[in-house]
Amino acid sequence: MDPTFVVSGVARGAGSLGRHTVGGFAGSAAMLTETAAKNMAVLTLDRKYAQKRDRLMKLKANGGKGVNIVRGFESGVQKLVQGILEGVKGVVSKPIRGAERNGFEGFAKGIGKGLLGLLVKPVIGTTDFLTDTLIGVKGAVESTDSASYLNVHNQIRPRRALYGRDRVIRPYRIDDASAATIQARSCLGGEEYYAHVDMVKKVALMSVNRLLILSEDGEEVLRLHFQQMKKVEVENRDGSCFLVVYLNDPKHDGTDTEEVKCEDEELAKLLCEKLMKVITAI
Repeated sequence: MDPTFVVSGVARGAGSLGRHTVGGFAGSAAMLTETAAKNMAVLTLDRKYAQKRDRLMKLKANGGKGVNIVRGFESGVQKLVQGILEGVKGVVSKPIRGAERNGFEGFAKGIGKGLLGLLVKPVIGTTDFLTDTLIGVKGAVESTDSASYLNVHNQIRPRRALYGRDRVIRPYRIDDASAATIQARSCLGGEEYYAHVDMVKKVALMSVNRLLILSEDGEEVLRLHFQQMKKVEVENRDGSCFLVVYLNDPKHDGTDTEEVKCEDEELAKLLCEKLMKVITAI
């Protein structure tokens, strides 16, 4: 055996070990900072901010290129600036919106929420900056070609879905696993997964407590607690299919229904069936 091959192999092995050690440390640190930022987002008491941040959590690839230090740093700086701007903007907008809805009481609450956001949102932006930078470091040292945050963490397939409050284990289904992963990154994160329905241009996610319907670009279409629902029906009007949710209590505008346009009537009926099963069990 040529000794040069042995030396070359040892060198390559040592280099690989070093890269994966650094990459593993960066990946673990990124997971910790992401979790911390997500928990702090809840503390802002700003639901729209938390939802918007959840949709922007993925470090997306550009033109098929992998994640690297430069892209991670750029993404982190963008989120840091956004956190500062959101904090400053909330100081002005929250009291105004509160006053429009509930008068002086709403104005006072709005001031509290605005000041809380001014303190917390820049910290969240800083944490997101660290998270994306660490993801960039991990991608660079491991020479990953991943295009998503899930792939950066070396998940060959989405994590198995655990069903219901008892977290029941069932045979692996890629669609349920993917839906549970999306749910974990949405405003339903932290709630046990129950079911989902792929509605062609939308997806309906059901935790054990709530329904969340997202558009194909991740925008929230409808979010309701099951206890708010009285019944669910599928209606056809003017050649279009609608999922109609009847509410137990009227909304502020006096209406007692929520409607979602559906592209496929059979899928709408499937979702209706799943929802009625949950509602009747409450």
